[in-house]
Amino acid sequence: MFRKSLVVGLAVALAGCGGGSGDGETAPVDVALAGVIDIEASTRVDVDTADSLSLNPSPSDIVQTLPEEFILAGYVSREEGSYPTVGGFPGTDYFIDALDRFSLNLAPDQRVSLQAFATRAGRSSVTLRLLDPDSGELIASASTSDTSSQVSVSLADDSTSWPEGTYQVEVLADSVPMLYILSSSASGLSAQSVYEWPSHQFVEGEAIVALEQGQGFPGAASAQMSALGMAEARELGRGHWRVRMAGTLSQGHGNRASETLAWIQSLRKDGAVKNAVPNYLVRSQETPVSEPLYADPALGQQWHYELLNAPIAWQLAQVEGGQGVKVAVLDTGLFGQPDDWHLDLNANVGTGQDFVSGEYDNDGNPGPDDNPSDPGNSVGGSVYHGTHVSGTVAAAVNGRGGGGVAYQSTLVPVRVLGEGGTGSSADLLDAINWVNDDGTGEPRADVVNLSLGGLPFLRDLQDAISEGTERGAIYVAAAGNSASSTPSYPAAFDNVFAVSAVDGAGVLSSYSNFGSWVDLAAPGGDATRDGNADGRGDLVSSTSAAVIDGTLTATYAGLQGTSMAAPHVSGVLALMKSQNDVLDYKAVNALLQAGKLTDSSCGAGCRTPELGWGLVDAAKSVLAASEAPVTDLLTASPAIVSLSTEGPSFVTVALEVYGDSPTTVTIDSVQLESPAAWLEVGAVEPDSSGISFTIDLSLIPEELEEGVSERTTLQIDYTGDEPRTLEIPVIGQQLDDQVARNAGRHFVLLIDPEPEGEIFTTVAQATAEVVNGQYQFSFRPDDGVEPRYLSEVPPGTYFLVAGSDLDNDGLICHAGEACAEYPVSGLREEIAISAGEAIQGIRMTTSYSRPTISAQSPDILPRPGFEGYRVLSAQPDNENTKSIR
Repeated sequence: MFRKSLVVGLAVALAGCGGGSGDGETAPVDVALAGVIDIEASTRVDVDTADSLSLNPSPSDIVQTLPEEFILAGYVSREEGSYPTVGGFPGTDYFIDALDRFSLNLAPDQRVSLQAFATRAGRSSVTLRLLDPDSGELIASASTSDTSSQVSVSLADDSTSWPEGTYQVEVLADSVPMLYILSSSASGLSAQSVYEWPSHQFVEGEAIVALEQGQGFPGAASAQMSALGMAEARELGRGHWRVRMAGTLSQGHGNRASETLAWIQSLRKDGAVKNAVPNYLVRSQETPVSEPLYADPALGQQWHYELLNAPIAWQLAQVEGGQGVKVAVLDTGLFGQPDDWHLDLNANVGTGQDFVSGEYDNDGNPGPDDNPSDPGNSVGGSVYHGTHVSGTVAAAVNGRGGGGVAYQSTLVPVRVLGEGGTGSSADLLDAINWVNDDGTGEPRADVVNLSLGGLPFLRDLQDAISEGTERGAIYVAAAGNSASSTPSYPAAFDNVFAVSAVDGAGVLSSYSNFGSWVDLAAPGGDATRDGNADGRGDLVSSTSAAVIDGTLTATYAGLQGTSMAAPHVSGVLALMKSQNDVLDYKAVNALLQAGKLTDSSCGAGCRTPELGWGLVDAAKSVLAASEAPVTDLLTASPAIVSLSTEGPSFVTVALEVYGDSPTTVTIDSVQLESPAAWLEVGAVEPDSSGISFTIDLSLIPEELEEGVSERTTLQIDYTGDEPRTLEIPVIGQQLDDQVARNAGRHFVLLIDPEPEGEIFTTVAQATAEVVNGQYQFSFRPDDGVEPRYLSEVPPGTYFLVAGSDLDNDGLICHAGEACAEYPVSGLREEIAISAGEAIQGIRMTTSYSRPTISAQSPDILPRPGFEGYRVLSAQPDNENTKSIR
């Protein structure tokens, strides 16, 4: 909600997804504000949404034809009724539309994906079906559930070999109204979009601030703190502070969150503050199971060590069990007390620290302090998450338990998660700064395990991790348990090994995150599967504690999650470091990309979204650590090239040998894996030698079929210490669907920038139908004469937003609907409208996707409880009256 007035007539030039621009043209005074809304490429809309049914109540029975590549928003419902009243506004109607049918051309390996979104009427399942249109035979089917809102189908899902051709896709409602996004890409490499506004939780009334150089807080009650609205500040190191908001927050959760975000916005405007972000919450990454307790971990089937190939690694290791290597586990702490920890851990525990502070402290002594003991949760059961993770890394072989991967390494327990396995990003940042520096500039640990996540991108955390990496620490993090490709931090940070989870068969676990940011996979378990066919659900067994016969006792438990996968990798890295103590992140990453640490289903040096560079193999990793480092690995930037008629049609790919001490390599050949007349590849002379090269790639659009993506792979064979191959996927698109683009009827709103509670007040509304793939809108100046049109706007400052209301609930811009904000979605700015003046040439882009808090957009703030913007009326402006619905 960054606010900055754009005075009428001021020239602006902003563009991009959800972006806009204005050219300040002079306009007649009968126009106050006018512009155009472009539509994202390949966008389509269901022909019988609830919005269209509100104007024509008969559902369509046509089969809607779609292009090979598309993103479509739709509505289905088996029921009719009215939405509940919200904020004094009466509920609007929803209508029956039980089935949507589509026809499209599909290739055998092309997937059709669906993501479902609840409406104000509730949530139900949505079924996606793929059929042969001639025989009606069902080829594949999948349904969403309470735990998984995303499903997909493909011709390859059926054992029959279906050829490329035209097929029918159906979307079926189960009960209450639901919205959905349907999409497909012929290239198979389309970017994964996010369709929901960022909703990361944060500590209300707190922020993390970075001060400009030379600025500080000299006293607890300094004038500077008072001027910034602060009541308390705690230094986190490296110029960062956790600060508390002065005064008393409102009683309602939504109001408190809004007040916190507004305060953070005010901090960002202060000259003494370099940056301010919410104090986001971070959580452990295990998923709930009916927790089996084991008197002996062998009863919990330590199948995960076999899958890891750990027994062979232990035999190969010249230094036993990771001896001499320190592994920091930033988690909930350990069961027990100093020098009296869990019996399987006690011998391997070094000096630790507790950083849990504030409302999530549950040991009665808010950190920082030097006792990382896990007291368990005060409410509900306790899984002793940090104890379980630590056992996988470093449980001792003592004849009592099962041992950890690096069973003679030294644990550095760091408590950053408190009640309910929850902590704050401020405490995590404080802890990472502590781990990075032992007082002499050296890290306190060689490997740092982060079995926690759920954060957005935070520049301060990225910088802290990068500093630790430069000092020699290697960071490992759990990829997250949302079954999503949306990047989860800290795993998705640069210089962190992001670990997805697999079951007993080495298949991605049902809950595990995935995506191009995942580096490798490890056993995390899956209670719903028996992947290794031993008659048990695949849970990871490790050290824990539980009340047995009325006494809290050290024991063992089976858990599942990417939290369980990450410490397997940390343990393997400890084994590697014990063989070769000069290994750092760059050296390990080079070995990983060269295929020396993992087993990959697609071959050595091949990366997949599910398992990254593959399933970690402890034996291969120990051997690789003992060999010479890989210094001849050629990398490409960008790693994937996308060329189009609406984006870059020419890209220069930079090739560089990875690492600090690269070896000269010779380019042997550059060729395309499959013929591609649409791609021109610039020359790289055979036998060219060096450590950096460039290749120019150009699109030849006339060689492409209009509206269909093509894909090929640029294959570069080169020789350094040994022959290797670098593969660069290349996508080409000739986008010609401008006229066909449609995101549904759009309501263009001018809203008061100051919300009343959690609801913004809409002051004026224009309605726009798509014409030739665009929307045009205009607002009239308020002439003060009754009756007033909906589109009349008085002088003032406003947010300009637009979007569809596909479920007809009277709100635009919630998940599953199109949305545009001026000038950039997620970063609204005020537009100032003055009497007798006008502004034209405003341009925005509407899209079903939503912005994320990322390295590219770090200033975006979450929108807790955001339900959308309220429309004034579903009727066109010729009603001559404002009708609130």
